[in-house]
Amino acid sequence: MNKLIASMMLSSVAAFALQIYPIPVVLEHGKKYREFVIDEDSGKYQVYLKKWTQKNGEDILQDTKEVVAYPKIIQAPKKIKVYKKRSNLIPTEQAYRLILKELNINPVEGETKVLKTLSIPVFISPSSSKPLLELECKQSTLKLINRGNTHFKILSINEDKEVSYILPNQTKEVKHVKKDGTVHTNRGDYKYQCK
Repeated sequence: MNKLIASMMLSSVAAFALQIYPIPVVLEHGKKYREFVIDEDSGKYQVYLKKWTQKNGEDILQDTKEVVAYPKIIQAPKKIKVYKKRSNLIPTEQAYRLILKELNINPVEGETKVLKTLSIPVFISPSSSKPLLELECKQSTLKLINRGNTHFKILSINEDKEVSYILPNQTKEVKHVKKDGTVHTNRGDYKYQCK
């Protein structure tokens, strides 16, 4: 089971760590819900989900009723379940973001508390996954084109760490890359050559 320590630098003097697993949260084909755990923390959080799409390389979050998370308010450590409302077949993976927003349960007058907010990727798998990533490079600009029906997670490009997601039918541009190189992803390595 994969684990992730999510560290968030929210100010120059404040750092917080949450242990959450598994990440990402994946509802596999045929499953109605998926459970994950938030651990090693005593905070109280509001839990909600947003539909996650991309346009021109930018993330877009919108309200949704397609999936729900339970419970809505948690006191960590706690298990959270993500449910999808419909079990129909989907040709393309659906993406969401589960937001954990810390609540200030015991405010102290005159004291400023930096509250944590964490966004966790949630994916609903298609009936049949067909990953396909194409790379095009011209004049030191690399295009990563996801022509498949499931996401790619970019881990690094050459020696540069570049953690990001490319959702199905979306494109990511990276400028000032080396002439020849390798893109490391969650689905393997892809080599490119610039023209």
